[in-house]
Order: sequence, then structure tokens, then C-alpha cells
Amino acid sequence: MSQTNQSHTAEEWQAQVAHLEQRIAALEALQEVALIFSSELELGRLLALILSSAVDVMRGSAGSLLLYDPHTQELVFEVVQGGGGKALRRKRIRSDEGIAGWVFTRGQPTIVHDTAIDERHLTRIDENLRFHTAAMVAAPLLHKGKPIGVLEVINKKTGDRFDQDDRDLLMAFAAQSAVVIENARLFQQVVAERDRILAVEEEVRRELARELHDGPSQLLSAIIMGLKFLKQVIVRQPDRTETELGELERLSTQALHQVRNMLFDLRPVALETQGLCAALRIYVERQRDTNHVNLHLDIDSLTTRFAPKVEAALFSIVQEAVGNAKKHAQAKNIWITAQQTRDTVTLNVRDDGRGFDLLRVQEAYAQRGNLGLLNMKERAEMCNAKLMIDSKPGKGTLVALTMPLNEPLARSARLFS
Repeated sequence: MSQTNQSHTAEEWQAQVAHLEQRIAALEALQEVALIFSSELELGRLLALILSSAVDVMRGSAGSLLLYDPHTQELVFEVVQGGGGKALRRKRIRSDEGIAGWVFTRGQPTIVHDTAIDERHLTRIDENLRFHTAAMVAAPLLHKGKPIGVLEVINKKTGDRFDQDDRDLLMAFAAQSAVVIENARLFQQVVAERDRILAVEEEVRRELARELHDGPSQLLSAIIMGLKFLKQVIVRQPDRTETELGELERLSTQALHQVRNMLFDLRPVALETQGLCAALRIYVERQRDTNHVNLHLDIDSLTTRFAPKVEAALFSIVQEAVGNAKKHAQAKNIWITAQQTRDTVTLNVRDDGRGFDLLRVQEAYAQRGNLGLLNMKERAEMCNAKLMIDSKPGKGTLVALTMPLNEPLARSARLFS
């Protein structure tokens, strides 16, 4: 073998060794990054870490991470490094638009060696940002086979082309990233649900405190004052003793009735032991005794028993609707009705009060801190039911809950037959 051939062979071996060492270093970096990812649950920081790590491992000069927004069917530039930077962050494109859209819709990676001749490339982004995207490698973020976003690395710092190894490496990186992104999203949902539950608990505590203050607390104060007055009456006007005792008995009975109503509202034992219909009848009777609003109940057609959690959710929705009508609507009448057909059950709570602008109330949730309508909606979803609220200022309010009598519910109904 000639000296020239031996020199070429040695150079080829050295190039291959260098290439393998580069791949090994990249895989080691990928492994280290995966360990770091698993400990980060704050989504914003995690996305930034994923992109910066991908750009470093791929030796790129810029990159972007896009996530899919199912509500608008768009891809959102959640994190951008280099290139457009902050100007591109939170920008949106159609989910089938550009190279990212191509990768997302097909769930396949791609390499673009020259964006100038690739018709998929969105030149308007480069023009707006005054940045030149020469080459790119992009991979879909797939979670359980479903695309959730796209990871892009742009322009190798060395000026070399992205190759198949780069594509495979980014694909492996994207696969790991998709898992931790979904984990972080689930964690955020859990935290948000925890915060919502805490907010609901706090609202219930405030409401309970108001009811105790305005109800039994006032009556107990009146009873205590009455007892003090009775001491003087016994000495000075003994003939009034029986009258004063009668008044104290009336106040005591009223206080006891209010406390029992509050206990029933907090935990209606009849709901657990006798079912929804019995609980509604007791609830209406108790409300009639303590309120100036006329409550009308017509639920004779409701004959099905449901699973305890379903009945508890239905009862809570009725409670919330009646409570809203009493507190805010200034209604004179509230009608609670039920209709059961072969396929559905419909619960209606209607009042003749002043009504409200539903859209404005929904938009003002954050400012008002009122979770009533949201609670009804979530409980309806628990029952696989459709909640409809119809209200206009001066026209009263209708809360209608329609629930299918599907097979799972039918089975739970037979358990109680």
C-alpha cells in the first residue's frame, strides 16, 4: 500500500473517530439533560432548558420550541433562543404552516439544507426579524404518538450541514422532551386544581361565617339579652314572665332551625340515605320555613337513582342555583322541576328575579372571585351532563341541566332499585 493511501486511510479513521467521539459526547449530554429535565416541573423554565440544551447539543446558533394550542389550532413560539429572540416569542402560526407546520402535521422530522429554495419556509418571519435562517433541523414533540409541538435548531455554528445523525439525535431529544413537558403540564393542572379547591374552601368558609354572623349569632345575642331582661322582669314584673319566656323559646327554636338548615346544606344526610328526590323535598321544606321566597317543587317524574357522587353533584348544582337566585336575583318565586324521559333527565331551576348579563359575569370571574357558575359547570361535567344558563337583565334566570341516561348511569341506577 502506498504511503499516500495509508495517509488517506489514517485521515479517514481519525475523522470517523472524531465523529464517533462527537456522537458519544452528544449522547452523554443528552443523558445528563434528561436527568435535569426530570427534576424541573415549572413549565416555563423547563421549556427554556429544553431549547437551550437542544441548541447546545446540536451546536446550533439559534432555535425555537413551539407548542400546539388546540383551541385555535395554532403553533405558538413558546421559547426562542437567538434569531428573533423576544420579538418572536408568543407569535403564532397555523398548525399546518411553514416547516414547523409540516413537521407537526406529519409527525416526522426534517432537515432543510437551504431554506432559500424550500417553499415551506416562512420567509416573512426572517424578514420581520431581520434574521437569516440558512439551514434547519426540526423534530416533532410526540407524546403517546400525538404531536404536541415542534423543536427546531437553526444554523450550525461551524457552518456545516445538519446530517442524519443530527436529525436522529434531535428526534431522541424531542421524544424525551415531550414526556417531561406533559408531566410538567399535568403538575401545573394539579397545582391549579389544588388552588381552585382552596379558593372554593375559602369561599365556603366566608359564606359560612356570614351566615353564622347574620343568623344564629344574632339570635343567640338576642336570647342572651332576653335572659338578662328576664331576670329583671321576674323581680319587677313577674306577670310578664310567661310572655318573655315565650319570646325566648321562639328565638331559641328559630336559632336551632337555622343551625339545622346550615348542617343540612353542608352535609345532607338524606341525600346519602334516601336519594336525590328526598333530599330535594327536605331542602325545599327547610327553605320555605326561613325565606320569603316562594319555592315550588315538581320532581315527581324523576324516578331514577344514580351513583352517590352523581346525586351529590346534582344536588349541589340545585343548591348553588337556588342560592344565587335568593342572594342576587331578588326573586319572588323559584321553581325546581325535573323531567325524565327514556334517554335523559333534565333538572331546571328557574326564578322570576331581575336576571343578569351572563357574558359579563363570566368575564369578571377573576375580578369578582365568584366561583358559583364555574362550580356548577364543573359538577355538570362530572355527571357527563350539559349545563345551560339562560338569563337576561329583567327576565329572570333559568339553569337547565340535561343528563343522558347512558349505560354506566343505568347500571348505577339498578344498584339502587
